[in-house]
Amino acid sequence: MSNSIDSDRLWNLDTVAVIAAVGVPVIVRKVVFIPTTVDDDAAIQEYDAAGALRDAIIIKASHLDIGPVQLDFGPTGRLLNGFKLSVIDHGNVHVYLGRD
Repeated sequence: MSNSIDSDRLWNLDTVAVIAAVGVPVIVRKVVFIPTTVDDDAAIQEYDAAGALRDAIIIKASHLDIGPVQLDFGPTGRLLNGFKLSVIDHGNVHVYLGRD
């Protein structure tokens, strides 16, 4: 499969990639990780002021079950400087986006 980023409201990610470059603001309202095996995880990075990548969001499946895991950042969301899916063991990450 490959990443689907055509929508300005929802991204469906399953492959490590830079989705938005440094300096591109991304408002993340919610992240839903759908793992395929226990202990799967996914990590999203953003850029710091110097342009280096740093961890922004880390989400991990349960050790006991493979149900969806979600992080909800509320109606205002979380503002990231760029966006890179840097780790995904297995499964899909659904990223619900917002706007200013």
